[in-house]
Amino acid sequence: MGFVMSVLEADKRRKEKQMAKFAQTKRGQRLMNSKRMVRYREKRLKAMQPDVERRLREEEDHTKGQQVWFSRYVYRGRLRHWVLLTHGNKYELRRSENFEEDSGEERAGEQKFTYHVSPFTIDDEKRKAALAENSLPDVDGFYVCLIGWTTKTKEEVDRACTSTFQQFGKYQLLWNNCQHFLKMLAEQILSARAADFPWFNSNTKTRYQKTQSLMPPPLEFLLKMQQQMTAMMQTNMQNQQIQLQQQTQLQLQTQLQIQNQIQNQIQMQIQTQIQNQIQNQIQNQIQMQNVGGMGA
Repeated sequence: MGFVMSVLEADKRRKEKQMAKFAQTKRGQRLMNSKRMVRYREKRLKAMQPDVERRLREEEDHTKGQQVWFSRYVYRGRLRHWVLLTHGNKYELRRSENFEEDSGEERAGEQKFTYHVSPFTIDDEKRKAALAENSLPDVDGFYVCLIGWTTKTKEEVDRACTSTFQQFGKYQLLWNNCQHFLKMLAEQILSARAADFPWFNSNTKTRYQKTQSLMPPPLEFLLKMQQQMTAMMQTNMQNQQIQLQQQTQLQLQTQLQIQNQIQNQIQMQIQTQIQNQIQNQIQNQIQMQNVGGMGA
């Protein structure tokens, strides 16, 4: 399983490098500004607008309690880390050696992963700018969305975090990681859920996330176009090679025909000369015989 995932990740990184490299070329820039890409952006923004407005209304709602936010970090197409944000703090599961002693406590004999609580605030200005420009709450690889509200105090959320860690068990990269920890914590502290909770909790895309995938992302689109162009160029080269081969064959055939004609002409000339010589010899012999007969 681990080997398959590593191969898939390596293939994904290779494609990302190809896409990024192609996007920087003149051809890539032309495609980015093509009518098809403009229509894609317009269609995508129009389809996402109702869901964006709904989420903005939820983000302005402070009547249901303290807001709970979900932040996931994606680096070069790879999901790296999950964090919950509430009461001005971030709650996460990390390697304990990266933090001070006031993090959660390690359990003897197990891997050095523990919960961590630290002050954190969302950069509202950058996030709103990203929403206004792309209709996506994505800032520098951090996708931040509201998943619900809690009526618990900060101290109660802290205790819930400690309790969740005590029930969490041994860390496993695939089956028991930071995502599972935060889902357990969210179940304990949420009193009301927002539109993006299903996406956070069960990785079920809401209409908002589905609309984000309305068409292939620009770089994937560029890579697809590049592959199509490469295939077209290869086909054209093959056709040219076939035409060249056909032309070469025709030229060879023409040359052979010319050579055959020349050889036939030479043979005919030789035969004519031989026939002329034979006739001359016969005539000479006849003349000599005639002269001999007259002398007798």
